[in-house]
Amino acid sequence: MKNVFVIKLEKQLVLNELKSYTHVFLGSLLLSIAYSLLIIPHNIVPGGILGLSIVIKELTGFSVGWIALFVNIPLLLWGTKVLGPKTGVKTLFSMILVSFYIDLISSITGGKIFIDDVLMSSVFGGVIIGVAVVFVMNAGATTGGNDILVRILSTKLKLPYNQLILIVDGIVILLGTIVFADFTMAAYSIVAIVAISKTIEYFMKKSIQNKTILVFSDKNILIQEEILLNKKSTEGILKLIHHDSNEKMILVTRNTKKLDVVKDIIYKIDPGATITVLESNNYATL
Repeated sequence: MKNVFVIKLEKQLVLNELKSYTHVFLGSLLLSIAYSLLIIPHNIVPGGILGLSIVIKELTGFSVGWIALFVNIPLLLWGTKVLGPKTGVKTLFSMILVSFYIDLISSITGGKIFIDDVLMSSVFGGVIIGVAVVFVMNAGATTGGNDILVRILSTKLKLPYNQLILIVDGIVILLGTIVFADFTMAAYSIVAIVAISKTIEYFMKKSIQNKTILVFSDKNILIQEEILLNKKSTEGILKLIHHDSNEKMILVTRNTKKLDVVKDIIYKIDPGATITVLESNNYATL
């Protein structure tokens, strides 16, 4: 029986990882489409490593994908301690996918402009990029580049994360303005950056909401003990724990981004447990 539980647990963990990597794949593909069809053809420079790659492409003639990969990999190796090995592997996966698909799509389209209106390209490109980044972030990874660089800089400089993002993006836009000799491009680049940041902010706020988790298991006491023992992983996630004699336990979380942490703990104790997640804007009254 114990072997059956172990097999179920391993199967659940494998399925979770497959789901996670699927999200990274979809997010990376969406990001590549947005850059290849809406951003790069108009020489919009929306900050970050990909924005820098667009500038370097203009100077060297090398493809955006190869330049981004060449810059990103050293940053990833440097920032692995900050990200952690698991996130680092997923981030590398995303980097390779984004670089490959940007070059592939760009070579197929030949840099053709599909939307003549640069403002619309900036707005819609920014929104799509924002959605893509959220996909990748929810899978426990990053799209690399700017995020890694800023995390590294934040350990060296005593400046808030948001300010460092603005500084790095501002430098990239300034370089783009100089290289392309186009101040209008700088304005559209800022529009794209705002669209990206607002889209990410919107979805991240939606993800950080209270959830009520109903757990049906005959091992609820063991599950509760394990959750309390893993305070390092669950602190700030769980706000209330309650279980009754009907083999039902209720957990209230305030951070759905880390919901998988709680699920993994539950399935570790009881692979046969049934879990139901409900919206919960207020703490449950029990």
